[in-house]
Amino acid sequence: MSAGPAADLAARRLPLEPVEITAGMLHLRPWKLSDVEALFRACQDPEIPRWTRVPVPYTQGHAEDFVCRQAPDAWATATGAPLAVVDATTEELLASVALQEMTDEGDAELAYWCAAGARGRGVTTAAAAALLRWGFGALGLERVEWRAAVGNHTSRRVAEKLGFTLDGTLRGAVVLGDGARHDCWIGSRLATDPPV
Repeated sequence: MSAGPAADLAARRLPLEPVEITAGMLHLRPWKLSDVEALFRACQDPEIPRWTRVPVPYTQGHAEDFVCRQAPDAWATATGAPLAVVDATTEELLASVALQEMTDEGDAELAYWCAAGARGRGVTTAAAAALLRWGFGALGLERVEWRAAVGNHTSRRVAEKLGFTLDGTLRGAVVLGDGARHDCWIGSRLATDPPV
């Protein structure tokens, strides 16, 4: 007899096997060493550290540490599923999507950013939708949370397209790349919500 969905999820999770997901012209895959330079270049765009936890200034060392240590550790400990979003034909780095802060109870947080040259093409929405389908389906997640600093209307539009319900605003709840605390919007999607 099973102890319930949370116990089943915990038993399946350690370690979490990295996945690759194809979504039309997008390919979501684990980060690899050859991505370091593209990641470093993408994170020089001031809009990424402005709205994310990417350190300021973002160095080559940060990119190497993320690709070589942080991302593999997240998979190995089943606390996250960070994926590079690349063009399925050219392998050009377009975005980053991740399920992070994953728990044995079936909770996770969705995080994403989009490279400057790929914005306005629906890349982030399509990639995040594919990741959510995998998270709810293959992992059995029960609740995924989205957070964005108040004022990040682009991220909020993506979350709304993904079917997140805006739950409210948290005061001083997110520390961004600038090291300062910011108020943030918070939203959620449940496994029982209609699919997107």
